[in-house]
Amino acid sequence: MVSVRQVVYGLALMVVLQGCSWLSGTDVYVNTQYNIDPKPGVRLAIVPIPQLGPPLSCTGRCPSMEEVTDKSFTDFFERFSGEVQTFSMENARAFFKGNSTLWKNLIGLTFSNHDLQNDPSLRKIFSGEELALIREGLGSANLLLVPARFDLVPYRGNVSGQSEFRLYDLESGSMIFSSSRNLMVNQGDEIGRGIMAIVLISHIKSDFSKLYLKHEATAPAL
Repeated sequence: MVSVRQVVYGLALMVVLQGCSWLSGTDVYVNTQYNIDPKPGVRLAIVPIPQLGPPLSCTGRCPSMEEVTDKSFTDFFERFSGEVQTFSMENARAFFKGNSTLWKNLIGLTFSNHDLQNDPSLRKIFSGEELALIREGLGSANLLLVPARFDLVPYRGNVSGQSEFRLYDLESGSMIFSSSRNLMVNQGDEIGRGIMAIVLISHIKSDFSKLYLKHEATAPAL
């Protein structure tokens, strides 16, 4: 059953989007040393977004950012269910809460320009045995989507959103692609943070569709 707060939040989202203005910047990296042909029956796990700070003011009842982001990942990536099996966000969050150091290391991993030119990989910090344990804890996932950056910052009555997502092959450890965005929405309260979170996640869904699944590019659908 849909809760009252979900209805209130959804209506606010539809209304506010009518008057949104966006400042957009996009940066995409594709690992040319990786064969990006989609694997049949591929299994994807998504690293949950950690705590995003205290909520802003909210008119009505706003869901938590944890609920907003986990539900957005679930709803958007379910659209690929015929091609990709997505590991439950609830189970993924439980796994990473029990492995907080792993969670922190995955999100905090950085690559130099030299790394990016030479098949950047999770093996920079994880052994093959450790990658196997990660796969086991995430439902034998082949792919791992990591939010290397996800910031929602109130600024002069607006909300600025910066994201960087990286898709990894969990068997080889190779990064497949990364995409970064810088957006702004002219709604400065908790509803604005929620809208920005949903929009950033809709973009990585579109990037996954285009860069990994090789679908024709379309505008992100909310």
